[in-house]
Amino acid sequence: MTDDPSNAFRAVMRRVPTGVTIVTTVVDGKPKGFTANAFASVSAAPPMILICVNRQARSHPLIAAAGHFCVNVLRLDQRELAERFASHANDDPFADVAYRIDRSGSPVFDDALAYLDCELSAEHAAGTHTIFIGNVLGCAARDGSPLGYFNGSYRDFQCTIP
Repeated sequence: MTDDPSNAFRAVMRRVPTGVTIVTTVVDGKPKGFTANAFASVSAAPPMILICVNRQARSHPLIAAAGHFCVNVLRLDQRELAERFASHANDDPFADVAYRIDRSGSPVFDDALAYLDCELSAEHAAGTHTIFIGNVLGCAARDGSPLGYFNGSYRDFQCTIP
C-alpha cells in the first residue's frame, strides 16, 4: 500500500473490470469520438446514463458543445478500434468505420455490440472530471461478447462461472 491516497485509489480502480466504449458526437459538422470506460446506468425510467470525462482531456469540451452523445459498447474483436480512438496520433479515427447518425445527431457504429444514443441532460463537476448525464433517445444491442478492460489491459470476459 502506498502513502499517497490518489495512487492507492488508482491501484484499486485498475482492478475493477469494465467494458470498453467509444463515445461519439458531432461538433461543427465533424464526427468526434474517444475511448472511455467511465460509463454507467443512472435510471431505467426514464432511461438515463452517465459518462465521466477528465476536464484536462481534449475530448472534454466536445459533449457540452454538441449537447448530445452516443456510447458505443465495443465487441471483443474491436480492440484496434478502441486503441485508435484512444490515440492522439490518429487525425481521422472515423476513417473506414461504418456508422450512421442516430436521433440525437451522434454517430452509431454499425458493428457495435450495443449503443445508447443520448441528448445531454445535465453536467456536474466532480473532482478532476465532469459527469455528463444523458437522456437515452435510442438504444439497441446484439448478441456477442464485450471487450473488457482490467488492470491496464484489454480482456476477454466470455467465461461463465457455473
